[in-house]
Amino acid sequence: MPFRVVVSVLVAVTLVWLSGCGPARLNVNKTLELDSEEVKAIDLPAEPKPQKLTVEFSSSDGDVSVYVFKESDAKGEEGLVTAAANSKKALADKAGTSGTLSVDIPENTATRVIVRSRGKKTSVNLKITNQ
Repeated sequence: MPFRVVVSVLVAVTLVWLSGCGPARLNVNKTLELDSEEVKAIDLPAEPKPQKLTVEFSSSDGDVSVYVFKESDAKGEEGLVTAAANSKKALADKAGTSGTLSVDIPENTATRVIVRSRGKKTSVNLKITNQ
C-alpha cells in the first residue's frame, strides 16, 4: 500500500513539473489592414525559456515585409517606423505576398512582429506560433 502512495505522489509531482517546463503555447491568428506604406506591429510577451517563433503570413494584394525584432530594438511608435525602415537589427525578416519565417528567441526576450505594406493597400493574415 505505501508503495502505491509513493508512486502516485511521484507521478503527480512529475506531471506538475513537466507542465511548467517550457514556453507557454503561442497561437496568434490576426488580420491586419494596411494602407499603402503603412506599418503595424504585434507585441509578444517575454517567455522564461528560449523558444522557436514561427510567423506565417499572406497578403491579399501586394507585397509586404515582415520582421521579428526584440521589443527593445523597436520600442513605441517611433521605433516601429524606424525599425521597419532600417531592418539591420531584425532577428528575422522576409518579404513577398506570402511566406514563413522562423527564429530562435532567447529566454526573457519580448518581441515585436512588424508588418509593412509595400505600395498597395492590403489585408495581411498572420499566424504566429512557438510550437
